[in-house]
Amino acid sequence: MAALTPGASASGTIHRCANRSETIEFPGVPGSAPTKFKLVLKTISTQGVSCAAAYKFLDVQTHNTQTATPEKYKCKIAHFKVPLGYVAQVCSRPGKQIQYSTRGG
Repeated sequence: MAALTPGASASGTIHRCANRSETIEFPGVPGSAPTKFKLVLKTISTQGVSCAAAYKFLDVQTHNTQTATPEKYKCKIAHFKVPLGYVAQVCSRPGKQIQYSTRGG
């Protein structure tokens, strides 16, 4: 029988999710078509939320035109293993966490 540390049951299950691509449109000069940019999100994992909920959040986050992070998450640069050229990020709120990486500049 395994011993549980305090708070272990409240932390939630860790889910490893598939990579995801989002297409972002930037407005062009008046009279021209917008510029499309493909953003690939890798190393997606969640704790306390499902992969489907994470994909919904990431869709809103990548298309966000507001300064506030959606769904009251707090996002920051993270430290976990990611593919070369990618930047690790984590968005969290009490009891929920979404980790992912995007291309770094």
